[in-house]
Amino acid sequence: MKLAFVPSLLCLLAAASRCLAASAADDAKAVEFFENKIRPVLAEKCYSCHSVKSGKNKGGLLLDTRESTRQGGDTAAAVVPGDAEKSLLLKAIGYADEDLQMPPKKQLPAEVVADFATWIAMGAADPREGKPGSATTINIEEGRKHWSFQPLSNPPVPEVKDKQWPRTDIDRFILAALEEKGIKPVADAQPHELRRRLSYDLTGLPPELEERNSPSSSQSEIPNPQSEIERLIASPQFGERWGRHWLDIAGYSESSGGGQNMLLPVNFRYRDYVIAAFNADKPYDQFLREQLAGDLMPATNNAQRNEQLIATGFLSIGTKNTLDEDDQRYIMTVVDEQIDSMGRSLLGLTLACAKCHDHKFDPIPTRDYYALAGILRSSEPLAGAWRRHFAKWTQGVQPLAGAPITFTDEDLAEQLKAASARMGLGGKIYRAQRAAVQEAGMQKAGKAELEAFYKTRPEVMVLKNEQDRLKDIVEKFNDKLNAQLPYAMSAMRDVPEPADCAIRIRGEESQLGAFVPRGFPEVLTTASTPKVNPKQSGRVELAAWIASKENPLTARVMVNRIWQHLFGAGIVESSDDFGKTGQPPANAALLDYLAQRFIAQGWSVKKLIRDITSSRVYQLSTAHDAAAYEIDPANHLNWHANRRRLDANAIRDSFLAISGHLYLTPPKLKSQVHLRTLDPRIVSTNIPDLLAPTDRYRTVYRPIMHETVSADLTVFDFPEPEMVTGRRSITTVPTQALFMMNSELVVDYSQRTARRLMQMTNDEPSRLETAYQLILARAPTDEESADATAFIRDFPASDSKNPELSAWAAFCQTLFASAEFRYLY
Repeated sequence: MKLAFVPSLLCLLAAASRCLAASAADDAKAVEFFENKIRPVLAEKCYSCHSVKSGKNKGGLLLDTRESTRQGGDTAAAVVPGDAEKSLLLKAIGYADEDLQMPPKKQLPAEVVADFATWIAMGAADPREGKPGSATTINIEEGRKHWSFQPLSNPPVPEVKDKQWPRTDIDRFILAALEEKGIKPVADAQPHELRRRLSYDLTGLPPELEERNSPSSSQSEIPNPQSEIERLIASPQFGERWGRHWLDIAGYSESSGGGQNMLLPVNFRYRDYVIAAFNADKPYDQFLREQLAGDLMPATNNAQRNEQLIATGFLSIGTKNTLDEDDQRYIMTVVDEQIDSMGRSLLGLTLACAKCHDHKFDPIPTRDYYALAGILRSSEPLAGAWRRHFAKWTQGVQPLAGAPITFTDEDLAEQLKAASARMGLGGKIYRAQRAAVQEAGMQKAGKAELEAFYKTRPEVMVLKNEQDRLKDIVEKFNDKLNAQLPYAMSAMRDVPEPADCAIRIRGEESQLGAFVPRGFPEVLTTASTPKVNPKQSGRVELAAWIASKENPLTARVMVNRIWQHLFGAGIVESSDDFGKTGQPPANAALLDYLAQRFIAQGWSVKKLIRDITSSRVYQLSTAHDAAAYEIDPANHLNWHANRRRLDANAIRDSFLAISGHLYLTPPKLKSQVHLRTLDPRIVSTNIPDLLAPTDRYRTVYRPIMHETVSADLTVFDFPEPEMVTGRRSITTVPTQALFMMNSELVVDYSQRTARRLMQMTNDEPSRLETAYQLILARAPTDEESADATAFIRDFPASDSKNPELSAWAAFCQTLFASAEFRYLY
């Protein structure tokens, strides 16, 4: 039997060999055709604008490898084997489209275009191996000439003509620039103006919150501003104020945003870490290292370990679209958010603009973006966001050191498996119910009748019982997770196998290019820049590079932010963009002087703020000077203080403080841990109940979530949580005036303030002065006292039970609604 089949087998093998030989011959001819007819044209006519070697990729198109040619550029695939109609390259060289004609100066001969058509029809054979390259037209050395990429200079303190005016070296830098333009600074601020300015700038609260039995004009004065500065900087409220500034640029939120907007129940730990860091004056370079790589840094005890772990919330709290079912795309979206946030907040650079192509303005090629992406892809943010199926970066949380572990990765896998299966049963149950109803002819039956009917149908009940079983599994794991939450944090950790990241052509997840070694933007690297440890993600080296005194951006950006918060505008006005599209510094020498001083003083934020607020330029009035305005209308040179509106936090906190309704101690843990429910979406959460436990605490402690920021904050330009906000918008719109006139919140706190006044003093003149001191931090003028007395006397008795309270409440609301309350003068 076996022998009988041998001839047939030999015949088949021979036939197959002839087919393979013919195929090989055809392939050889196709390759020969490419080498003789196609490659020479590409090399001569195309590579000068579309190859890695030339450093050019016009239209995002490279034509020097098979893969890059087939993937195409910014528009579409250049070559689709066997399909001339979809091959954009053929249309371009055939001048079939007026907007796309290549080469642009002279069309190729008709016979050459015909050769390309033949080549594509034959299958576009192309022996040029290799992943798509990354060509760039960016000249790194030329890019380093931009002012912000230059090393910090060490400018000498300038000489000035007016020796009497400066109090500090900061003043000398300011005055030298003013004298150069022929401008004289205005007079100093009034004592009560400076007192109020210092209090709000350093703590975000009005001055002198304690009750005063006998207020007098002397309480508006600051005999020794330096002692007031020291007292305010040492106050616990300092960290709450300056920590909120940092949370703006960190994009802090307690929900995921994205499609489902999941509650992230332990993000508040990161907020508290930031507040504590500013109060403790943690060195800024250490502050950055902990936020980028705290989980990988050594720790001497559990308390330090937990602090560093919590710090990495900076990278894990960003917006996440948990509805995205494509795991790789989801991961890269998270990475993009991290790069964008890190770049703009810490470096003042729009690094994310290099995701799809080389940065159009700054010297940041696409390969630098993916060098950073490799570091962050090799890290995993355990953010507490519940995905619809089990994959990386889900609802996992990092247990704190020394805490009991009640919820593991294995638990998470089982929970999400059950949740996914339960979700899938919904459609099956619906179809089974519908079929049963049609079979029994019960289309017109009521809800109660149908529910009873379904219980008699085994095919329906089997599915519903299974759904209930799966629900019990999900709830069981929710209970385990809730037991873990008081001992857990949304934080970072390295993935088991760190790896480099491939370039995504045009940012598309489905179009992978060459792998890029993990590293940092070349324009900001030097010989001393650390190399990434291949066995780790690279976040340790990332943190060391960013927090280095050799990095020209880190200190400049932070110093500029501090100046901005104290003056209303930065030395560099575009505080989130130090690139070529940003604004140049108004006083470059002062910026570098402050940056060098910041580093020399141990990266101390408090020392820098003390230096600036002690300067005479900070303590100037907001007075107008026509001559100075003519020369410098935008006040870039700081010839007077800017009049600044209080932000949303300060306005709400002032209502609480002035009315005596504010708790100055932070809320307790139990009021902040929001337990996971079966459906953790914000849409299913009772927002008033969520906010209620923090109603009497400072605004920084209120839960801030995507899409649910309360109107009392948004009306005064509270930032969107998903945005990196280095400088809040300041609008003046009718809704703000209407809010102060009609809001139940303002009415309520006006009444509370009136009650407080009536408890503090009995006689009308003292009560009147106390009202001015509490709300405006100054004594009233004689004219104001007369007007206020008439207002109280003539106010309609709308509340028959307590007409006096109604009158004083209306008066307090009038002061709250004034521009003087809402602005710093």
